[in-house]
Amino acid sequence: MKKIMMLATIAMFTVGCEKQPEAAQAQNNAVKTEAVKAKAQTDQLTEKELQDLESLEKSPSEETAATAGYYLSNLEVTPIAEIREFIAKGWEEWETLNRQEAEKDAQQTSSDQGDASMQYRIEIKNQVFGGKHEVETAYLHLISLSDSITLDRVVVNRGNCRADYRDGANPILYGKSMRFFLNCDPRNVREVVAVLKDGREIVMTAQ
Repeated sequence: MKKIMMLATIAMFTVGCEKQPEAAQAQNNAVKTEAVKAKAQTDQLTEKELQDLESLEKSPSEETAATAGYYLSNLEVTPIAEIREFIAKGWEEWETLNRQEAEKDAQQTSSDQGDASMQYRIEIKNQVFGGKHEVETAYLHLISLSDSITLDRVVVNRGNCRADYRDGANPILYGKSMRFFLNCDPRNVREVVAVLKDGREIVMTAQ
C-alpha cells in the first residue's frame, strides 16, 4: 500500500514539473507575439502619416513635393524611419515658408501705406427749392496725398458728426478723393480722422 502511495506522489510531482515548463513556454510565446505585433505597427505608416505625406506633394517647395511623390510610389521598399523623418522635416519646412511669406506680406502692406497722408476739404452748396426755401448742403472731401490709401471709415468730431459716403473709389489713389455728406453744421467741424483698413489712424488737416 505504501509503495502505491509513493508511486502516485511521484507521478503527480512529475506531471506538475512537466506543466511548469509548458506554462512558461506559453507565456514566452505570448510576449513574442506582442513584440511581433508592435514591430509590425512600427513597420508601417499610420493613416495620419500617409495623409501628411500626400499633403507634402502640394508643398510650395518643388523638391519636397517631388520627394513626397517618390516615397508614395515606393512605400514597400523605403525604410519607414526614413519616410517619417522626411515628413517631420517637410512640415517644418512648410511652416517656415508660410511664416516667411506672411512676414513678407506684412512688410509689403506696411511699405504700401507707410507714408500715408491725407487732407480734407469741406464743400458747401446752397440749393433753392420752390423758389423760396434755401437749403445748405455740406460735403466732406477726403484727399489722398499718397500713392494708395485703403479707407475703412472716417470719424468727424470724434463721432459727434455723422458722415455718410456719397462717391469716390476705395483705395484712394494719389490726388483722388472720396466724398461724404455731412450731417452737421460744417462750420463746427474741428477734427477729421481717417481710419485705414490696417487699423492706423490719420488725423487730417484742412486743405
